[in-house]
Amino acid sequence: MEFQKQFDAIVEQHINSLPKDYLLVLQERFKNEGLAMMNDMLPQPLIAAMSAEAKYLLSENAKRRDITIKATGNTPRNFNVVNRDNIHEDGKLIPAFFKSEVLLNFLTFLNNNEPVHRIPYTPEEFIINNQQKTGDTHGWHWDDYTFALIWVIEAPKEGEGALVEYVPDTVWDKENPESGLKEVLESREIKSLYVPKDHCYFMKAGTTLHRVTPLNNDSRRTVVVFSYASEEDMSREISHETMGEIYEDNKELVGV
Repeated sequence: MEFQKQFDAIVEQHINSLPKDYLLVLQERFKNEGLAMMNDMLPQPLIAAMSAEAKYLLSENAKRRDITIKATGNTPRNFNVVNRDNIHEDGKLIPAFFKSEVLLNFLTFLNNNEPVHRIPYTPEEFIINNQQKTGDTHGWHWDDYTFALIWVIEAPKEGEGALVEYVPDTVWDKENPESGLKEVLESREIKSLYVPKDHCYFMKAGTTLHRVTPLNNDSRRTVVVFSYASEEDMSREISHETMGEIYEDNKELVGV
């Protein structure tokens, strides 16, 4: 508890030091585009420490996944993963980030002061994904919950792949995932974003179709993904097909 208080105090002081005009630009960007990127949500020493923790957890706990996900229209997942429980047991800063009331309030501000909640489903609270081989990709999908905050710990050079491609204001057709995906990709503009290391982006991931494009070479993209819920999410039934397939050796953790 003492560590959490110290963490929150440092983060609150930092956020309060950011220019108000800059924060309003981020808020407006998130409102209009469903995605806002920044490199200063945390002070640099905390960013460096969280990066070191994520790399350590990856080296100790990574499991390889090379699968296609039926629930998202048979799109591929080729990456290494670290599940929430491994992070919670062996990490300190990443769990503190998720528990932080200061950061939750900041995300609520970015969401035009509409409440953002911690999700009520433990296995999806935070995970680590890592692409490191040519062709590694996180294929097209929507998230189970409305919001995701993605910290980029490692990134390839611009032009080496691993771009975030996304289509805002779209709906996951779980009854017809393949044809629904095809319809969105053929009828809507696909936006593209390169996210450098030590940057994060906050996304309306439940209503934004998105993917990470394949790596063009054996470089590295490592991210910590934090999931958050909207007010509506807290009262609706949410299934977890994607988590069940990716964490197939932890079915007891994901309710499958």
